[in-house]
Amino acid sequence: MHPVNVSEIMTASAERHFAMRETISFASFFVETLFFRSVACRSYLSLSTHLSRKVRLNKKAIESQCKSRPEKFRRVQDCAILTSIMATIGVPKPNFSTFSRGKNQTMHLLTFRLPLLAIAVFCWMGQGFSDEPKLLNPQVQYDAKRLYGSERVTKIEITMEPHLWDQLRLQKRDFVDSMIDPSTSSFDYFQGDIRIDGFEIPKVAIRKKGFFGSVDDDFPSLRIKLDEYVDQAPMGAIKRLTLNNNKQDLSLLSQFMAYRLFNQVGVPAPRVGFATLFVNGKHLGVYSVVEPVDKPFLAANFGTNAGDLLEGTLADFSKKSIKRMELKSGENKSSEKWRVNELAELLQAEELDVKKLEELVEMENFYRFWATESLLAFWDGYNANQNNYFVYDNPKTGRLHFMPWGADSLWSTMSGPFGGFSKPIESVFANSLLSHGLMNTEVGRENYRRTLRELLKNHWDETALAAKIDELAKLVEPHLHDRQKGASTAQKEMKRFIQFRRQRVERELDKWPVTIPEKPRRPTYTNEVGIVSGEFATFWQRDPKGKESKTKLSLKLDNTMIEFSETKVIAKRFSMGWMSFGAAADSLPPIVEFTGKTSKGETYVLTVSFDNADFGSLDSKIEGDKAKKSIRIRGSINKIVPGVPSSPMGGANIRFLQGTCELEEAATTPEAAVVGRFEAKVLRLVGGFFGG
Repeated sequence: MHPVNVSEIMTASAERHFAMRETISFASFFVETLFFRSVACRSYLSLSTHLSRKVRLNKKAIESQCKSRPEKFRRVQDCAILTSIMATIGVPKPNFSTFSRGKNQTMHLLTFRLPLLAIAVFCWMGQGFSDEPKLLNPQVQYDAKRLYGSERVTKIEITMEPHLWDQLRLQKRDFVDSMIDPSTSSFDYFQGDIRIDGFEIPKVAIRKKGFFGSVDDDFPSLRIKLDEYVDQAPMGAIKRLTLNNNKQDLSLLSQFMAYRLFNQVGVPAPRVGFATLFVNGKHLGVYSVVEPVDKPFLAANFGTNAGDLLEGTLADFSKKSIKRMELKSGENKSSEKWRVNELAELLQAEELDVKKLEELVEMENFYRFWATESLLAFWDGYNANQNNYFVYDNPKTGRLHFMPWGADSLWSTMSGPFGGFSKPIESVFANSLLSHGLMNTEVGRENYRRTLRELLKNHWDETALAAKIDELAKLVEPHLHDRQKGASTAQKEMKRFIQFRRQRVERELDKWPVTIPEKPRRPTYTNEVGIVSGEFATFWQRDPKGKESKTKLSLKLDNTMIEFSETKVIAKRFSMGWMSFGAAADSLPPIVEFTGKTSKGETYVLTVSFDNADFGSLDSKIEGDKAKKSIRIRGSINKIVPGVPSSPMGGANIRFLQGTCELEEAATTPEAAVVGRFEAKVLRLVGGFFGG
């Protein structure tokens, strides 16, 4: 038997009785009951999926109260477990106050341990507490390995209430929240059923996924939790599914081919397969089934999942930027406790201490990760754009390991939709703090070149790579949606990239070292730089005849009050042109846009953004006065400098807003009144493509 986490033990359904899924060894249970600190710690594995979710044991709360008295923790833990079991079977809750004080160990054994033993014996004898126990998928019934690989296209069918599907697919990721904190999710889970090659899994949780480029209203990428609403494990340890819509991967093959190469060179990466997806009978095309990077992934690739797993999205290893990273798995909830802070300390030194770095980072892993990103021209990865990567603090090695993510736009010499993410260097990407620091050391340059040459020699087989593309293209072709008919053109471009990549890279390796930028890209982080407040009485889209919008603005930036000589205001739909990513016009968020001019000729455009659900009829009346609704807002301030072009994201001149607004009137019909007041803090994103 192996130890079971107490919080895992206290899971199941309070709405149904429990019964044994498999025979419990009575002998081991008896020994455990009499001689170890808690029956539940090791002997309730087979009960773990049948105890109530609603009576989940708060282990951390108990530990915090009893950390100085282990014997008290044992008693409190035991009492909580027994109470939940007794509640499940309808036995009145006993009074445990005597035992929490620990004054009567004999009574503790007779009154507490023996009932536990009796329950175990009752279950072991094959009895139950329900005539018809209802267990969903008590055993593994579908081999998750079938989802991944190049042998087949899996048919996945999702069924859910049409109105729930519409809510799911039309949800938007908030731009400001996502830029300030990439871990912020704007997407909710909805219940549905899925069928995988005819195998049905009921009552799963489904939500939209994606950052910005892959977000789509009609063909959304999806994340699925199999055990959110029902205690079930139809795929064993695999509890999550990720379905990517391939919106940015016109070839449909980038993720499969890229992660396959990473794995071949020894860098752990997700497995990928292909699925033809149907939702309520409607075909959505070929999706990539990407293995989630989670605890089962870590256990399979590292032999342990006990370490901290961090995801980096527009973040690098500096003290301020580390706060943008998201803890995906691990015990250290505070970013200050992550060991990547040690890496940040090393990288801020004028000269990188490679020996200390080797004690902290699994260097062979990083060199291969780095070289593979560069070879594949991964313009949106860690080394080019400080984006799309995982780092795992492996307790077995005591070192940090890097892994790729977001590999849906590789195998191309493009430098990203905004340009400048990668320099015109073919052989190495070195915009990140770690890669740039290593390129400024002799040992780092030589190890990188050695690694890249080895990859070219042993893993970059142009003929085999092209043949694999042809094989996959033939596999997915019968399942393409009309929107994916251009896949063959993109696949040809992919093969052309492969054909000439070696020549372009080796030309620079022969003249090594290449010249890289003097400094790495500044990591992205957030500073609070001001406050803004205002009042507005305007109209939707245009002012009615004979009426005029009015506004007051107060803006303080960088400790300086901005005085406006002229202000204007209008309410309308948010739009960033092509940056709206094809969203339907009426699904875009409503905004109130202010334009202010100073006596110096400077122009500031201030946008306050609302959720569609909040912007409309107001229900809460206040003593017969106008309706009012206090809601959370986001927005931006952009300084327009004459003669200076602005970048698509606003560049160094943009500031973001987060605050609240009290709406008195609001509607989205032409010339409807939009009235309210707001207050917000002003935040500046520094670094990355925001400059500064």
